[in-house]
Formats: sequence, C-alpha cells, structure tokens
Amino acid sequence: MTNTGGNGRGKSCNLFCGESVNYPVSFDLKVIIETSIHADESQKNLETLLNKLKVPFSDWRRRLSSGGKYISFTVNVDIDSAELLKKVYARLKEVPGVKFAI
Repeated sequence: MTNTGGNGRGKSCNLFCGESVNYPVSFDLKVIIETSIHADESQKNLETLLNKLKVPFSDWRRRLSSGGKYISFTVNVDIDSAELLKKVYARLKEVPGVKFAI
C-alpha cells in the first residue's frame, strides 16, 4: 500500500514483500487519481508505467468517487518478485495525480 498524501512521500506496507508470498503472484492493483487529469490520460500513464516495468496486466476497471474528485483504476497485474512489486509502488508516486495505491 502506498499513500502519497499530497507530499510525495509515500507510506509503504510489506503486504506482499514478506517471506509468506510465493511469487509470481496475480492481484488487483487499485490506484486512486485526481480527476483534474483526464481519465483516459491517467489510464495511459498507468499502462505506460506497467509496460516500462514489463508487468503483464489485464481487466481495467474505473470508478468515479461519489464527490467526483477522484477516480479509481483497478487492474489485474502479474508480479514475479518482491523487487518488482517495490519498483511498481515506487514508480506510481511519479504518475501525475496519484493520491493512493493499494
């Protein structure tokens, strides 16, 4: 889980980074992004990041928050190592408008 909290410094948890996870693992990655950035552009930015890191992904879903300030993107990803998972969360902080990722 990463929370950028608006200050660019994310909080991390070791949900998948412990000894108990057997890689490769497939899970739904959820990213919350401000709607000030168009949804199509945000999804393209996320796809670009995953492609650069060579993370297979599928099944994009979007949901607008009740107040319309945020949009959540959920996508199934295949992660082959704890190192790759750490890279994904670290690089998500660089995507414009990202507020939170789990």
